[in-house]
Amino acid sequence: MTSRLARGLDQPVAKRTRAATKWRDWKNLPTDLVEDISGRLLTFDVAEYLRFRATCKPWRDYTDNPRTGDGMDTRFRPRDWIVLYRCSDPSGRTLVNVVTSARAYVNFPELATHDQLGTSDGLLVLVNKGGNDVSLLNPLTGALIRFPPLIIDAAVNLPSHYGPSSFLTDWLPVDATAIIGAGIDDSTSPSMLVLCLRPGRHPIVCAKPGDENWVYGRVSEKRTAGKVALVQSPVTFGGRCYFTTVAREIMALDLSPGARWPLLTFLLDKDPPVNAEISSFLIRSQGRMLMVRYMFGANLVQGGGYDETKIFMWRGCPSRMEVFEVDVTGRRLVGQSGVGDGQAAFVGAAHTVMVSTKKFSKIAANSVYLNYYMRQRGHFGAYHFEDRKATQPRAPKGRSRRLYPCACHWELEDYLVVCDV
Repeated sequence: MTSRLARGLDQPVAKRTRAATKWRDWKNLPTDLVEDISGRLLTFDVAEYLRFRATCKPWRDYTDNPRTGDGMDTRFRPRDWIVLYRCSDPSGRTLVNVVTSARAYVNFPELATHDQLGTSDGLLVLVNKGGNDVSLLNPLTGALIRFPPLIIDAAVNLPSHYGPSSFLTDWLPVDATAIIGAGIDDSTSPSMLVLCLRPGRHPIVCAKPGDENWVYGRVSEKRTAGKVALVQSPVTFGGRCYFTTVAREIMALDLSPGARWPLLTFLLDKDPPVNAEISSFLIRSQGRMLMVRYMFGANLVQGGGYDETKIFMWRGCPSRMEVFEVDVTGRRLVGQSGVGDGQAAFVGAAHTVMVSTKKFSKIAANSVYLNYYMRQRGHFGAYHFEDRKATQPRAPKGRSRRLYPCACHWELEDYLVVCDV
């Protein structure tokens, strides 16, 4: 079956090439050559792989179908693609590659009957309207991966003196509005979907395709009591799922076999001290995982121990933006001079995106853009590492009267700032 993306993009490879070259028997290429070409394209971008398969039936026969299996295959995830809402069509979306700037308009009939809760590793997290059935939709391949309804096994939320007989009948529904982010952990087979919850007793719930119910995750230790009830900016990196907390720690999901429930463990052996208010975010960039930290408050200059040349004033408040590479193996943070030349980071509690400023020239390079919520609380719009300056939030160009953004009228910068999914 030809994917909806392949039908919405340019012509297949062979058709584009045939007009400029002499005739070749493209469909009867040697099998090993087809496999080699398709593998190279898949490494570059899954969209190019789909175009290649759409060319002819023999090429599809010699390559793996991304719609088969459980749909969780990591090779076919559209990590560099984002999905933008279109106000002109309830089920229509604009797909944008944040690395190459490629675009496509795709219609998703599933969105007529489902609401989008968030995005994880390029996949859309959906829940059916008026219900609690959860699915993952691959916007490039059209594969729909089904998960159990949002009902939690209450056994993991009961005091230890409750007996096993209590576990058979105690189930708790979860309100979909409590979900503030999503991640995927590939250390299990099939992979685990992780949903971050608003502040409460447990920060996450987890499930795999084929499970009967969701389970709560627990924190392995109370290093910062009361501050791990909320985790944010989930990132899938190296096959595992990582989060930050409101107290700026990095946590990793531990899904070791035989464990009664998923555990959240602290990654760093020693968290760097912070003498200020702080917001921290994780973001994946060019094979690395970065931590972006925004600190503010009088303590930055009152014995905070920070380089004063890297502290800036915003509305009379001392502020500082810093970036670290997360060394997972060494369990430490490595300081960086910014998010990187030719890149800009859009950060939010639910989702973070790194965008190529070489392809999107209206976005400032080596900069961090804060989301709409933080801007509404009096913070700046963007911080630029080259000149160490913050800029005012700008009024979105072509903004409609509704707050919810759309690809029809909004610039990409404004969309990513407002739409933290």
